[in-house]
Amino acid sequence: MPSALALPAELTIYTAAETRPQWLAWLAADDAESLQVDASGVTEVDAAGVQLLVALDRALAAQHRGLHLQGPSPALRGACERLGLTGLLEDGLPAGAEA
Repeated sequence: MPSALALPAELTIYTAAETRPQWLAWLAADDAESLQVDASGVTEVDAAGVQLLVALDRALAAQHRGLHLQGPSPALRGACERLGLTGLLEDGLPAGAEA
């Protein structure tokens, strides 16, 4: 099984295009029911970065799997709070939640 995914320091519109394929490859290589993601190193995040996390959460939910963000950084917590997505920080969004 692959090691836990670590989010990049910069999770923004400028890194989303290169980050997404890496995450898809990681998802394909790991069949665990619940995936652990180290979110402690995120220093810069914007709405596009949070949107990418929501897409990851939804892709996992479609496979009946869960997303667990470990140690979300203050930057990530702040971005999720501003966007009304604090549920993403507590083991993914609730079923049926809109982002």
